[in-house]
Amino acid sequence: MKNIARAAVSCLLIFAFTGSVLPCGPGYVSPLFDRRHAPEDPYENFAAGKLGILKPSHRRVVLFAAYRYLNNGNFTAEEQKNLVDVWNMEFNNKNVESDDIGDALKNWIEKRKAVVEKEEKLPEIYAERSYGGYDFFPNCTKNAFETAAQTLSDRISSHGSDDKDVKDWLDAQDKVFANCASGKQTPESPNPSMPEWLQKDRSYQIAAAEFYSLEYEKAKNLFREIAADSNSPWRDTSDYLIGRTLIRQASLSKNTERSRQFYTEAEFHLMNYTGKYRDSAEKLLGLIKYRLRPQERAGELARNLSYGGNDNFRQDLIDYNWLLDKFEKESLDAEEKRKEALKPRETNSNASALPNSTVAATPTEMEVEIYLYNDDYSRSWRIFVNPDSTDAEAIVEAESIIGGSMSEKMRERFLDAKKNAYSSRFAEKYHSGYEGGYYGEEKASLSILPEFLRREDLTNWLFTFQIKGAEAYLYSLSRFRQTNSDLWLMTALSKADKNSSELNRLLEAAGKTSRFSPAYPTIAFHNARILIEQKKEVEARKMLDEILNSSTEMPISSRNQFLALRMNLAETLDDFLKFAQRKAFAFDWEGRSGTVEDIIAEQKSWFDAESYAPQTRDEYFREVEEIYSDEKLWQKRVMFDDKTTEIINEHFPLSLLIAAQKSPMLPDYLRTRFAIATWTRAVLLDDLVSANKLAPDVTKLVPETKDLMNRFLAAKTPASKKRAALYLIIKSENLTPYIPSGMGSAGEGYKMYASRWWCEPYEGGYDEENETYIENSYSQKPAFLDALQSETARKELRKLKAIGDAPKYLGAQVLEWARLAPLDKRVPESLYIVYEANGWDKYGCGGNEELQAQIGAFLKKRYPNSEWTAKILEFEN
Repeated sequence: MKNIARAAVSCLLIFAFTGSVLPCGPGYVSPLFDRRHAPEDPYENFAAGKLGILKPSHRRVVLFAAYRYLNNGNFTAEEQKNLVDVWNMEFNNKNVESDDIGDALKNWIEKRKAVVEKEEKLPEIYAERSYGGYDFFPNCTKNAFETAAQTLSDRISSHGSDDKDVKDWLDAQDKVFANCASGKQTPESPNPSMPEWLQKDRSYQIAAAEFYSLEYEKAKNLFREIAADSNSPWRDTSDYLIGRTLIRQASLSKNTERSRQFYTEAEFHLMNYTGKYRDSAEKLLGLIKYRLRPQERAGELARNLSYGGNDNFRQDLIDYNWLLDKFEKESLDAEEKRKEALKPRETNSNASALPNSTVAATPTEMEVEIYLYNDDYSRSWRIFVNPDSTDAEAIVEAESIIGGSMSEKMRERFLDAKKNAYSSRFAEKYHSGYEGGYYGEEKASLSILPEFLRREDLTNWLFTFQIKGAEAYLYSLSRFRQTNSDLWLMTALSKADKNSSELNRLLEAAGKTSRFSPAYPTIAFHNARILIEQKKEVEARKMLDEILNSSTEMPISSRNQFLALRMNLAETLDDFLKFAQRKAFAFDWEGRSGTVEDIIAEQKSWFDAESYAPQTRDEYFREVEEIYSDEKLWQKRVMFDDKTTEIINEHFPLSLLIAAQKSPMLPDYLRTRFAIATWTRAVLLDDLVSANKLAPDVTKLVPETKDLMNRFLAAKTPASKKRAALYLIIKSENLTPYIPSGMGSAGEGYKMYASRWWCEPYEGGYDEENETYIENSYSQKPAFLDALQSETARKELRKLKAIGDAPKYLGAQVLEWARLAPLDKRVPESLYIVYEANGWDKYGCGGNEELQAQIGAFLKKRYPNSEWTAKILEFEN
């Protein structure tokens, strides 16, 4: 495990200095029972129509797929793949773009080898970087390298790989691609001594070089000349590229009116283009509509996406989603401004402009800023250079600023920085086009949405389903009356409460919904929810039992939601425990989700012999498998989610926890949790009688506690018993008075660090529905608890809260023990453990430096020759 531990520490250091996210492991693995915005893993199931319970919180890009299925539509296999790609980009930050240049560039480099000398050193512009691959070609598309490779292959076939003109063509093409990576370079102009084919190619190469170096006016004029040349093989390509060049100009223009002029000119040109790139031209026309007439484009996309048969499906879905985000943001911003204008204005007579204000100097638009350090980092310089300058020119400029020659390492760092600055021009100037993202306090409502968003049924439904409140309910109800469709029945029910108008009509229709309808899980869920709100528990219980016991296939997360409703109707402890158990549909690891095997496979992919030496590949693989061996067991297990453990920990008195630990409803691995929590809770509540009775169960389920537990049982006096219990807790860092959720306590599954007992419970909770934290909020009390049980639970919880965080509490207890029984041989070790525990924190609890210093001073003074004192001194030195 040493290599992985070392890798984790290294990654922390790297992150601290670079801010980059690099693969580090192992990370904390947590189960996923439900999702608020995205489908459950694997996304392919939702894309294939296995919708489960739909939520208003699902993003529109997800609900779109549901809309098609709910209207008796479907998706082709290719469209389903595109849906998954879009969701991976939306939720997992996965780049699934099809224009990745890596393979195309490698193929181009291989084609070059047929022409260049065998011993030629590969030009720097084609050298793959250790990090980021070929991403320093932000301005050159995959198609550019594919076209170059095909053209070179054709020229070799026609003239031979040793032909000097072919070599000349290749040298010019290298200069073309250099414009994508490092400084402007232009191939030599065509001349009469060249063969005609090379003259035609050269004209196109020069135009391409101007295009890649952002000289769009020059490029556009050159492309026009080539398009007018009936003898040029690049005539059709150049004609198409005129439109692309105009769009580039529009995208990069800071003048809104000028940008519209470029888009308008590009639209006119591409509408009249009839060449072999017509399909690509159509896609560009869609982009132009997106920019010039976004409202019209949103309607067009809604119609195209509603019924399928779309050749540009993925991009159209992205554009449609972005446009809806844009219009929603505009509506919310306008409403926010309207309300702000209604507020009384406040004046401040003392307000005045700040004196002596200055504007910081900035580099010119063409210059980029580079920070350069000397080799020992004792000096630094801020240098502005023109990114189009040659490397030699840039070095001369830099050396004039630093007042001397740069070392080889400094020169290398400087040129790398220049290349990054050059390529970043494209990333920085190119805006993504995303204009959504509202972060204010205003909530969407139907009344503030512009009328054009309500014209298309798809757009109208997407917004209505997501909006809460009576207005949205009444509108959904009216649409159900008009259509009698499952789509609008589901939408109205999702917004209804026990007092909603015409509710009986909806519930009657819900009872007639086919179990084969994709809307059925959502309709049934809200039907049961409303019955519970109406206090019709018997009817709701019957409905939920039928659903849970049926053979109807549904996503795991949807079944978990039905189980949660059924748990709330539990009439007995066993009933509660039966329906409290959830299955994870996937596991989260470092913000990514999948199976535990996926996590293991990713970590195995990191191995390389140099970084992990002297560990072999097989040794590393075995180590990874060992680290995640426990997590693999949980893939098929059931467990408790956070809400369930909140209920248990807040509302179950010790007597009920003891009864739960013996319930036949629990598998042994969950029974173990109750055994640990009940015994620990009994000790902390000074209920040593119960602790004695529970001890045999703990030793049976947690055998590693046997020796110390036997000492606890053998202790004769209350004081000795408490010290034996304290020592057992201190030596067993997973002991806690609270039932943990998921796969276990916070330390389990994260084996580099100990669990360190428990933290004080919060007096509040997160409301997922409204996405806000509520202070002094407690979970709903189970109905089967009587008044005495509830009162006892409240008293016990108050006492546990008074105890607070484990490190602080145990530290104080051990100090008291040491003062009263200084000769007890367990004391020095116990002092050291709580000293160490108070030196760090777990999720914000612990880390008590004052108490740690007090414990350390006590240990050094009373036990100067102890091995545990030596450990502290070693740590401090």
